[in-house]
Amino acid sequence: MAIEYRLAKPSDLKALLPLVEGYAHEQQTQMSINALTEQFMEFARSGIAQAVEHPTACVMVAEDLSGPKPVMVGYTVGMIQEPPPIFEPEMYTFISDLYVAPDYRRQGVATALIERVRGWGWVKGITRLSLVLPTESPAHGLYAKIGFKPIQTMLYYKDEN
Repeated sequence: MAIEYRLAKPSDLKALLPLVEGYAHEQQTQMSINALTEQFMEFARSGIAQAVEHPTACVMVAEDLSGPKPVMVGYTVGMIQEPPPIFEPEMYTFISDLYVAPDYRRQGVATALIERVRGWGWVKGITRLSLVLPTESPAHGLYAKIGFKPIQTMLYYKDEN
């Protein structure tokens, strides 16, 4: 398997959309959301399009080059952000999405994508990464292996009446 990692271009959007939808559906399952609305999917599609062209964001993609034509198999989105006032005033790269197609998981693709986003931020002088995960996400192990540590827990209550 020959995987190439690179920054996404606007011309990649059509190939990226099935991965964005896969990510959204996995998030839906992990957070026990009943159904994703078309409005949310349009928000996700426009968000990835904006991130590809935004100067303080990067969309890193993974492509399998081993077949007759390249196949996009994963992506991650990193955005430079300023922390809330309760934290040290040091900019960080926030990872908003990370998705790898099921057939390519547990082969180092996600780790490589994260490392490339980390490198993108490092070139800009940013040495911290942050992200938010659903409680039931299987990605907790991946992030712990890379060196992420939980710093807070967000709780959510929904009145079922």
